[in-house]
Amino acid sequence: MGLSLIERYVFRKALIALLTTAGGLIGVIWIVRAVQEVDVILNKGQGIFTYLQMTTLGVPTMAAAIAPLALLIALLQTINGLNNDSELVVMHASGASRVSLLKPFMTLSLLTALVVYILALYAGPESMRSLRSFITQVRADLVSVIVREGQFQDIDNGLTFHVAERAPGGRLKGVFILDSRDSKETLTYLAQDGAISTVNEKPFLVLENGEIQRLNNETQAISVIKYQSYAYDLSGLSSTKQYSIVSQSEIPTSQLFWPDKNSNYWKSFPERYRAELHKRLSTGLYAIMVGLLVLVFVGNPNSSRQGQGLAITAAACLAVVLRAASIVAESAMRSSPTAALLVWGIPLLTIATATMFLLTDRSALPKQVQVKIVTGFDQLKWSMIELLRKHGGALGQRLRRGIS
Repeated sequence: MGLSLIERYVFRKALIALLTTAGGLIGVIWIVRAVQEVDVILNKGQGIFTYLQMTTLGVPTMAAAIAPLALLIALLQTINGLNNDSELVVMHASGASRVSLLKPFMTLSLLTALVVYILALYAGPESMRSLRSFITQVRADLVSVIVREGQFQDIDNGLTFHVAERAPGGRLKGVFILDSRDSKETLTYLAQDGAISTVNEKPFLVLENGEIQRLNNETQAISVIKYQSYAYDLSGLSSTKQYSIVSQSEIPTSQLFWPDKNSNYWKSFPERYRAELHKRLSTGLYAIMVGLLVLVFVGNPNSSRQGQGLAITAAACLAVVLRAASIVAESAMRSSPTAALLVWGIPLLTIATATMFLLTDRSALPKQVQVKIVTGFDQLKWSMIELLRKHGGALGQRLRRGIS
């Protein structure tokens, strides 16, 4: 059965709010990430297209993480707008109950959950693998791109490169490397020729026909090692360390179900496969949980702005606390497999409880409770005002005497 005219109207308003909120949140996070990676242009000599491609590849993972939050904001904004414009009151006066909001809100929640699952199970891992490959390529081009002929370039803190000449085919002539990052010794690499090579996604600068001068900073003793070929590892540079370790977010979902028992990552971190699988399979449930929580707390019309604000605040706080608890449980799964019970239990128990409230037409924050809380805040406010009126002058005089 499709949506009625009123339900389509509510769904359209909620959808517009969701797209606007999600777009804004993703834009803010993207800008933060783009600022962090601006050195790709400034220090690594890459173009704007490379910069945009590199910062955009992380968007699917970000979108999957913020989708439930964007849905929460959108649904609360939609219901608050309906209530402020008295549309929710008219809907209920015409015979529609809170359950009438269930269709449009849950349709949007299910669509959001579907998008989250697509991002979490396929698009997110695929984009992270693409990002890793992309960064590996940029990292492999690091020296060949930014080292200019006849100039001394500081690649890292305490690491200086110099190339006398660039030859055809990416060859480097007259390579000089000064590495003083270790406080105990200083290494100087000299080579007649050099070239960039990648082995197992790790970049190396292969030096030929040269020598290594090792200076002991404590004794000032110098030793010289001559070589015909030497592979200088570039993956240790500080600008690329963050990409040197495989992340579980890159692992395809199929490998989480059927891991390669011979892979080094599985042998080192088997618990991360289990934790990542539970995380991806449960992540879409939080969108459904958010939709039901909003209906339970603020699905009924509220003539009091204070009561409406209280219900919205309670719904938002509870949703955020539950999501934060689930994130803690997801992290705990690496060391404690039983934490998976919380990862699944938090959304499923909340969904079941909220469904029971909806079916029995009960509110999680009844009006009687709202009135008592609002009245209590009002009494506290007027008590503070009366206290300041009676003793404010004397208190002010004491403060002035204390300051002087």
